[in-house]
Amino acid sequence: MADFTRFIQEAKSGLSERQVYTDELLVKAYSVDGSPFEPIARVVVDIYNPEQLGLLLDIARKTGVSLTYRGSGTGVSGQTIARDVTVRLPGPYWKRIDVLDDGERVRARCGVIGAEVNAALKPYGRYMTADPSSISAASIGGMAATKAAGLGCTVDKNLYSMMTGLHFTLADGTDVDTEDRDSVARFRKSHAAMLEELAALRARIMGDDTMRETIVRKFRIRNTNGYSLNAFTDFEDPVDILAHLLIGSEGTLGFIHSITIRTERVRPYRSTALVGFSSLDDAIRAVLLLEKRCSMYAVEFLNHVSLNALMQLPAFPGFLRGLGSDACALLLETNAETEEALARNVAEVVAVFEEVKPVSPVNFETDPAVCESLWNVRRALFPLLAGTRHPEEFAYSEDYCVPINNLPQACRSFVEILHKYGFTKSGVHGHALHGNIHFSIPLRINDPVAIGDVAKVIEEVAVVVVGLGGALKAEHGTGRAVAPFMRLEWGEDLVRVMYALKGIIDPLNIMNPDVMLNEDPNCHLTGLKYAVAVDSIVDTCIDCGFCEYVCPSGGVGLSSRQRIYTLRTIAGLRKDGKNALADKWEAAFRRIGVDLCAADGLCATRCPLGIDIAGFMKKLRGLGHSSFAKGMASSAARHFGLLEGAASGMLSFGSGAHKLLGHHLAEASGALTRAVTGMKVPDLNAVHLTGGAPAPRGSVTPGAPAVVYYPSCAVRMMGYKDADGAREESLMDVTVRLLKKAGYSVILPEQAKGLCCGKMFETKGLHEQADAKLKELETVLLALSGNGEIPVLCETSPCVARMKKKMDKRVCIQEPVAFVLERLVGRLHFVRKERKVALHPTCSIREMGLVDKFREVAEHCVTSVVIPEGIFCCGFSGDKGFTHPELNAFALRHLEEQIKDCEEGYSSSRTCEVGLTLHGKKPYRNILYLVDECTR
Repeated sequence: MADFTRFIQEAKSGLSERQVYTDELLVKAYSVDGSPFEPIARVVVDIYNPEQLGLLLDIARKTGVSLTYRGSGTGVSGQTIARDVTVRLPGPYWKRIDVLDDGERVRARCGVIGAEVNAALKPYGRYMTADPSSISAASIGGMAATKAAGLGCTVDKNLYSMMTGLHFTLADGTDVDTEDRDSVARFRKSHAAMLEELAALRARIMGDDTMRETIVRKFRIRNTNGYSLNAFTDFEDPVDILAHLLIGSEGTLGFIHSITIRTERVRPYRSTALVGFSSLDDAIRAVLLLEKRCSMYAVEFLNHVSLNALMQLPAFPGFLRGLGSDACALLLETNAETEEALARNVAEVVAVFEEVKPVSPVNFETDPAVCESLWNVRRALFPLLAGTRHPEEFAYSEDYCVPINNLPQACRSFVEILHKYGFTKSGVHGHALHGNIHFSIPLRINDPVAIGDVAKVIEEVAVVVVGLGGALKAEHGTGRAVAPFMRLEWGEDLVRVMYALKGIIDPLNIMNPDVMLNEDPNCHLTGLKYAVAVDSIVDTCIDCGFCEYVCPSGGVGLSSRQRIYTLRTIAGLRKDGKNALADKWEAAFRRIGVDLCAADGLCATRCPLGIDIAGFMKKLRGLGHSSFAKGMASSAARHFGLLEGAASGMLSFGSGAHKLLGHHLAEASGALTRAVTGMKVPDLNAVHLTGGAPAPRGSVTPGAPAVVYYPSCAVRMMGYKDADGAREESLMDVTVRLLKKAGYSVILPEQAKGLCCGKMFETKGLHEQADAKLKELETVLLALSGNGEIPVLCETSPCVARMKKKMDKRVCIQEPVAFVLERLVGRLHFVRKERKVALHPTCSIREMGLVDKFREVAEHCVTSVVIPEGIFCCGFSGDKGFTHPELNAFALRHLEEQIKDCEEGYSSSRTCEVGLTLHGKKPYRNILYLVDECTR
């Protein structure tokens, strides 16, 4: 019997209070994953290093409490829905990457995101062959634990096959690194009995022709259902067997510290085509020939139901319309290391199509933009299906694999079954080269009748798949979703092998129990999440978690996905009449969900459905304001010039006071400042901050092209100081000089004071006041620019992003990055300095797609540029850096180490630069300072 009281006491004592969460809202929100299953964990524990892992395992063994290790929670099968304790892995220790053998191998610790591995390999021209759709969000630990594959990953190139080393810890606390001879030798000695039992299991399998042949046959295709039993047929050494059994074991056999894998050389040349066929049989006949004769990276198939769903897209190719009720399309891509090799590959494919006649033209595209547009048609399918479902439905996804020859029969059977139970809009699609079939159905998750229909679909499809020699899970892992069907796929004898294996490795059953091996025949249909309408902005969320990677608030409050989960749960509680509990959750949500959102909007850029969670948080902030607060905001907007002058004056006074007080007294005075203003103001000298300077006058040169320069209110209020505390030349003066240097006449508003784009009001949810300020500014800029004839420069990217979205399109507004490249590079001579500088692309720079151009601007000026990894938003979020400094601190927790060799940093937002200076321990200024310094 699990002793939770003792577990919590010992965990808090051995670790710290801050690492152990027992609050119901936090535990559930921190445990949510991409599956339809409701979190049931009772505790969440954060561990920062292997020593803490060992301590936690010791406590778990003593108290009988089970542990479920969590990566990024992108899995859709319920692998990370912990029964007892969810274990998270924050901190830098778990994020290390070692590139080995000139990129031919790479070692990544479990907390590294898949895309980060490929980024580390990019300079070597190599990449990781596993390529799941979640690669930009999924952790390597999770990918290894589920044996993730992906679009172009063949069976011989998955993590199981590419692995050369594994570092893991077993349930008894034993640590094994297969790349360390001494570690393996100690393990052979200390666990001789365990290894003998594994050898005996292998002998049992190899001595039974039926079991052995079943394993070999089923792992010729993609298969992530159950344990990787092919480890017994592929290897003789029990240590090798154990290491490979851990791949795909979903945390039920051990904890994966790191994995070392072989990599492949990047093939830079690609060619893509989208081809239509009149029947599925013709399409699959083409696939079989392509597999035998051609070098293909990917072949995706879309049946007629899927094509019908995609036809609503403006970019849907006209030649695929009207192909008939059995039509099928193939999306093909081949790649090569040279243009000549690519041409040969394409010629081979064309030869196949001369034999198997498609009904549409075969046009191979090599322009990367056109290739991506074709792939975007395929990528749009799931968002289309998921985005049109009812708010009380969950996008339930399944994936199966059959031998390619059986693909037509499987697809037809799937569609028949789906239509039989009313899922007429659910088509089938998938990775044709692998026989991998996907479908998604809208599950009315709280409706017993709907759940019953889905249960029948799953049961009937499972029988078809097994009958065709297939696997019930190709990519998404077993989890609770497929656990009841283990015997159907594997048979009683091999299921007994799996139970024996679990008993040998984890006899106390403390490692993620009930996930693969579960005797409840309905575990795939019970314990489901609330699916309740909240708001049309967020109702289509599929809980995939792709947004969390760029969310800066997950470590101090709730992440973007967790916010939506919490809102749905609150709505569900109210629907069930549990209003007292709903009120409690709602009060907590206001603090840790609404108030701590950075509202940067980056979550929408990662969301497959484009959901603007940040925008919804701003909407909730607006709804939370009283009429009195709104009235005060309106008054502030009308008298903004007075507030601007007061803020600038206070910063100038505070800056002088801080200089007199010295750093320690200035820091101590922060408590008094917070008590009076509600803000935590850092030592202003430490962040190089002082009050703003007066806006300069324009400079007109007869006959010269003109530019309107609008200095943002943040720049007008906040000036820069140097390391000695002396005021630096204002950014406004620098910008005017730079423009004059480039031969421009500079036009400034005669009365810039009081003008504002409304950004600071918008982030607080005060949209009426924000739009009023924007309209006021729009009128001024239209007049100054001759109704858009003259370009407008604003040095603050977040303000420009808002103006581009909301302002009259006649206003040609640019932020500094685009302005420099488009309007200054050809007019100025750049003198490149021997210097290493850091860049912080703001959220708005990222949203506008200007990160690479930002680097380009800096590389015109200096020899070395660093853009820190894993920092997407600084978390300062307007004035959040003053009111909730913990958000800024968490977002920039890895900054200082990454820029320690840089002389200074540059960005394009004055408030962001305050937080970056504070936590990077280097002065950050606007990029225009650097451009001015390095041009003549």
